[in-house]
Parts: sequence; C-alpha cells; structure tokens
Amino acid sequence: MIDWEKEGAEAAARLGAMLRFDTTNPPGNELPLVEWLAESVRGEGLDAEVIESAASRGNLAVRMKGSGKERPLLFLSHLDVVPAEPARWTHPPFEGTIADGHVWGRGAIDSKLTGATQLQALLMAHRAGLALERDLVLVAAADEELGGVHGVRWLAQHRPDLFDAEYGINEAGGFAVEIGGHPVYLCQVGEKGSAPIDLVGRGRPGHSSVPHNDNPIVDLGVALSRMEGTKLSHQPPASVRAFFEEAAKIHPDEQTAAHLQACLDPKRADEAIEALDAPQATRLMLDAMLRNTCAPTMLSAGLKRNVIPSDARAALSGRPLPGVTEEEFISEVRALVGDAVEIELTGEFHPGVEFDHETPLYDFIAASTRKYEPDAIVVPYMQTGGTDARFLKHLDIAIHGYIPMRYEAGMDFFELCHGHDERVSTTNVTFAVQILYDLVLRLNGLLE
Repeated sequence: MIDWEKEGAEAAARLGAMLRFDTTNPPGNELPLVEWLAESVRGEGLDAEVIESAASRGNLAVRMKGSGKERPLLFLSHLDVVPAEPARWTHPPFEGTIADGHVWGRGAIDSKLTGATQLQALLMAHRAGLALERDLVLVAAADEELGGVHGVRWLAQHRPDLFDAEYGINEAGGFAVEIGGHPVYLCQVGEKGSAPIDLVGRGRPGHSSVPHNDNPIVDLGVALSRMEGTKLSHQPPASVRAFFEEAAKIHPDEQTAAHLQACLDPKRADEAIEALDAPQATRLMLDAMLRNTCAPTMLSAGLKRNVIPSDARAALSGRPLPGVTEEEFISEVRALVGDAVEIELTGEFHPGVEFDHETPLYDFIAASTRKYEPDAIVVPYMQTGGTDARFLKHLDIAIHGYIPMRYEAGMDFFELCHGHDERVSTTNVTFAVQILYDLVLRLNGLLE
C-alpha cells in the first residue's frame, strides 16, 4: 500500500528546496540546482548526468532502465524561471516557503513543479523495483524561458539520444478549469508558436516647440489604437477543434455543451464564449485558442522631452497558431494595424505545433485521472503559449503536457505561473504524483 501523504510531502519538500535556487533567466544559472539534484538521485542508486551546454547552464538527465520491450517514456521539464518582483509577494519568491497548505515561490508551477513531481514518480518506480518494459528518462532542462538555446534546443542537436522515446510528458497541461460548474482537465497536445515583431513609426525629428504632422509617436499610436477591441480571424486548428468538440460531447450540462460547440462557429464564437459559465481568465484563454494573437508589451521612443523623435517602436508578442506561416501571420497583423507603420520581425518565427492525441498515452492519461477523480472531464487542449516540445516535433515522439492540478477556486494556474505569489497546494502536488506514477504503471503493462 502506497503512503500517498508521505510521497506527496517528499515531492513538496523537494519542490521547496528547488525553489531556493534562484534560476531567474537571464542569466539562468541552473547548474548549481542540477548538481544538487544529481547528487540526490545518485544517493538513491541511480545514474544522473549533468550536461553543461554553456558556463553555468546545466541540464539534468536521469535514466531508469527497462527491458527495452517498448520504446522509452520521457519526463520533460525546465529549471529556469522568469523574473519576480519580491516586494509584491506574500512570501519571498526564492525561499520555497511551505505555508497555508501551499508551496510558494517562482517556479512553483512553471516549471519546477513538473520536475519535482516527475522525479518523485521516477524514484517511486526505482524504489519499488518495478520491472519496466520501457526506459524511463527524465530531462530537466535549462533556458526554456528564453528559447531553449542552452536547453532542449541545444540537447536536441547534441544529445538526441535523450529524446529517443515513444511518448513524452511535459509541462503546460493537466490543470483543471471550471466550465459550467464542472472541472475540465486540459491535456496539452498542441501549442502556439512565437513571432516577436515590432511596429515602427518613422518620422521627422524636430524641436517640440514647433509641432508638425510627421510625428512617429502619433503614427504608432494610430496603429496601436486599431488593435483595441479588434481580434484576428477565427481559425481553430485541429487540437482546438478537438478541445471544443470533446468538451461539448462529454460535458453533463446541455447548455454549456451547446455553448462550447458554438465556439467553433466564427459567427457565434464571441457570443458563445461570453455566455459560458466560467471565470473571465478562462474565457479569455478559450478566445485566444481560436485565433492568432498579437499583444503589445513594450514601448520605446524619444531622446528628450523637447525633441520630436525620428522613430517610435512598440514590441508585440505574436502567437501564431499551428499551421500558420510567417508570411500569413505578418499579413494578418498588417491588415489589422494599417500602413502608417513598418512591421519588423525582430527574432525567429516559430510556428505552432500539434501532436496526435489519438494515442494510448492520451487514453491512459484520461484513465489515470478518472481513477483519482471519477467524474473528471479530460479533453485535448492547445496551450496559448509555447514550450520546449516545439524543438522535438521532428522526432518520432508524441508529447502531451500533463501535470494534473485539481480546480481550486481563486487559483488560476495560467496567471500564477508568471504572476505574483506563484504557488501550488500540497494536495495538488500529491495528486500530480499519484497520476504520474499511475501512468508509469499503465505504460509499462503493470496496471490494467
């Protein structure tokens, strides 16, 4: 009999310890955390590999050998985190405080939670001496938050052996959202890409005491104002269609099911999303799943208050859907903002990606979740951001994002992952370990 309270407490304590390593990216500095984790794993009698992709940039790889009858299962996570503003936190973001039934800290959800719970499931399998049919490989990587240059992108080029697996479990899915009064568990099988673009107004410099009509700030303002209240076109890809169709088919409330199905109709989608009984953050997420998005995030212009500048720039975070090309995306943004500004792609365009969800892995995920949550609705889902999975799309592997979190009122996991007071309940840490371990059993023929 498994003592789940003990296993969950161990995973939560490990997560708290991981949060005490400040791996804010930039600069990342994941190596000390990787070395600490490797030492811990070696103490259990497992081999742990520390892979340095650059100075102070560390990646962890652990392999528990199976018989080789089946191809490996990959556990994938990242160890770097986004910056935090400590003054705005209830508990300091790099102290890994466990209080009020939660583990607090930057990375408590994104994505040290993933690594901590996956490692717990792997250690449980090792301690139990399970006879695995497939190797269980854990990769906790650097640099996801800044493009994987020193993480999975680098590893895919230099250590492709780590990703020779049939299935992969990644971050970015598994959390439940409440729709129509019922929790819906999101199994991530797709994700948007990225398109860092700038809107650039060009004009004529001059003294501010003599205004003229060629001010680039004004042109930029006009372009940005065209974005207010205007959406890019409704064009759901396969993974998004699967979400709305499956959720509509399974949801027990007929009215909610009808609204979900109507979201796939471009003429009815806006009204249907607004009518859904769901938190505003969830409705915004559902709307973003249906279309490309491009949000202004930074502004820059001017040298001095009394000088009209020659250019003004707005940085936009573009998120293209799977199947949308660079040319198509920029053309759609151009039609939205008009011709008064230039559009510059300032970094690499990454297309969105999708993985087939009609796999035994997806079926096992649903079965494992319903084992611990009998009425659970599990549906395919497209993440509106991106993950390291995009660097592995060319390989023969099906990757699903699934670190399950029960719905908790007032806890929007997607907003918390880059927000203030990022935290996860200890009960949800235990829940994730239960399902991950159950998946290991099912994928190795050890559970019917």
